[in-house]
Amino acid sequence: MTLLFGSLHVAHAETLATIHIGVPTNSATWFPLYVTWKKGIFRDLGLELLPVTMQARTALAALASKQIGFITQIGSPMTAIARGLPASLILVFCERSHHVLVAKPEITSPAQLRGRVVAISQPGGTVHRELLMILEKFRIDPNEVKIVSLASTPNSVTALKGGNVDAAMLLIPHDLYLEKDGFRPLVYLKDVAEFPLAGIVAHNDRLRDRPNEVKNVLVGALKGIGYTKTHREEALPLLKEFLGLESLEMAKKAYERLRDIWSSGRTL
Repeated sequence: MTLLFGSLHVAHAETLATIHIGVPTNSATWFPLYVTWKKGIFRDLGLELLPVTMQARTALAALASKQIGFITQIGSPMTAIARGLPASLILVFCERSHHVLVAKPEITSPAQLRGRVVAISQPGGTVHRELLMILEKFRIDPNEVKIVSLASTPNSVTALKGGNVDAAMLLIPHDLYLEKDGFRPLVYLKDVAEFPLAGIVAHNDRLRDRPNEVKNVLVGALKGIGYTKTHREEALPLLKEFLGLESLEMAKKAYERLRDIWSSGRTL
């Protein structure tokens, strides 16, 4: 586990309720929460947000043992909730995926994936399911495509650039960098289907015991989502910083491709 951001305004520390929230690495899915933190929206509500990087399995275990207040991953937690975990998804703030199928320059349509090699991270995982959704959308039998698991996005990028695969399921902004080398973003999953990837999950005991805190977390997150989607110019430098992009121009392109994935904030 890694603490991403230190507490600001130490002089006010005694008046702020500290909130730890489990997040993946700097993924565009939870960028609105980063905006909320940077703009002081949570502090205005009396909260100090402390995002902690966690793998999904670790985050789920920490939530189940009540070692952390909230987590943003919703895939594994929803499965665990269905199996009896006393927790609830209280907000969805990323309702579409930021994954994109990037192909060699000569591949100009999904139909040309037949007989080709496509890289994913893990078999049976989210990215694999998303690829199958793309193939179904374009009426391609999965047996007509050779799907290889390369364990990580960096490995997939390397394989694509090295010519070892014909296409790969990657993330925005990898498509922006690869476009510069002539590769082609073929399909954005956000254009194929809704596929919620991030939200806020809390243990039911916390919902019962700290209702005002939970309410303020929701209010802050909703304000952050709204700010991110309506204050483009203010969000761009933050997106550049958050994703480590090389320029504001690239941040503009990334923002336009990402804006659709963030919901208007559905409380549940």
